[in-house]
Amino acid sequence: MANDSGNSKSASGGDDSKGKGKSNQAVVDYLQAPRKKRKSYVVMAAGDNVDGDTVAAIQKYMRSAYSKLSFVVARSAEDFAKYNGRNIVLLIMDDMLEEREKTMEIVRKSKEGKTDGPMPTLFLTRDPSSLLMAYQKTLNLYHEVDEYIDISTSPRHAIFTKIKNGIDSKYQRRGRRYKVTMPVHFQTLDTGEAKFRGKLLDFSIYGALLELSDQDAHHFSTRDQLLLHLPVSQYLKGQPDVFRIAARVRRVLISGGQAGISWEYVSNDKMTIMSDLLTTIVDQSLAKSAAATRAKFAKAQADQDLTRGGAKPPV
Repeated sequence: MANDSGNSKSASGGDDSKGKGKSNQAVVDYLQAPRKKRKSYVVMAAGDNVDGDTVAAIQKYMRSAYSKLSFVVARSAEDFAKYNGRNIVLLIMDDMLEEREKTMEIVRKSKEGKTDGPMPTLFLTRDPSSLLMAYQKTLNLYHEVDEYIDISTSPRHAIFTKIKNGIDSKYQRRGRRYKVTMPVHFQTLDTGEAKFRGKLLDFSIYGALLELSDQDAHHFSTRDQLLLHLPVSQYLKGQPDVFRIAARVRRVLISGGQAGISWEYVSNDKMTIMSDLLTTIVDQSLAKSAAATRAKFAKAQADQDLTRGGAKPPV
């Protein structure tokens, strides 16, 4: 009996020690685990700017569409700070969680603390113009991975689509877009004859990415209907110097200075010219790529020949 009692005490003491050891080991294992084995979060930071019904609708959507992701709601900057060390695959941020400028700083510091790439952020706003101005001052560096939506005018399904795009990182387009740097002039229907300078950064048979040359000259809006003047004679022989085509702004990037546009009212004749223009752009792109590859190969071959001959390749 004495031995049983002693063993019991020893076992009891051993269990306490073993429990602490297991707890500590669990923390070590979590911190050292590959990223894919760690829990992934979608964090929604929502203040008074986002009503309870919207929060509840997003919670329901997340449970239905992304049950494997942990979805949490932070109701203040202090609550949000608790999740800064987590693997956040998407941050849904009320742009008025604090004062707007302070909110931008909170997001900036959180992004800078990430070692596995910038944290995609979807801003929920009721004042897009003020959001864009504040964003450009603080977060413009991250504009390629961030988005926003006006929750005062957007239906719920539009919010869900933005969330899905942010998590899946798939922005589906009807046609492949090709990189291009094409200076253009454009007009908007509400500015009369005034022309603005810009350039197309990518191009497809269905639309393009338009960037303003002077961001103070105009502010893109999803209500904008445009008339673009494209310098097609630089690409196609026998065409007029300027080719005019209507377009509509479909998406304003969060940087404020770029907009995704779609072509409008394209006749058969205009579609033929657009197809020829795209073909020329693709051919030029492929030719540049092939030339760069040949130059790289020739340099590598020359360096190898010099090394075999006993000479050092030029630095």
